[in-house]
Amino acid sequence: MSTSTAEAVRRISASQELVSSDFLALASHMNDCERSRGRFFALRAALDSLQAMSSRRIVTTGALFACCGLGLLVLV
Repeated sequence: MSTSTAEAVRRISASQELVSSDFLALASHMNDCERSRGRFFALRAALDSLQAMSSRRIVTTGALFACCGLGLLVLV
């Protein structure tokens, strides 16, 4: 095998190892992300969005809960 062919084979081998290691790193990252989500990810996401929405309107949200609470007391 000539020197240029051997060098080309080494470059191809090195690039394949790089792609393989990138793929393994990505697979590991995806597994870590899936594990970090856990069983209650949808519930946590919904509560986070509710908290984000209500924190901007804390006075209005408090008044709404107070009115609903008073309404329930009047009905009982």
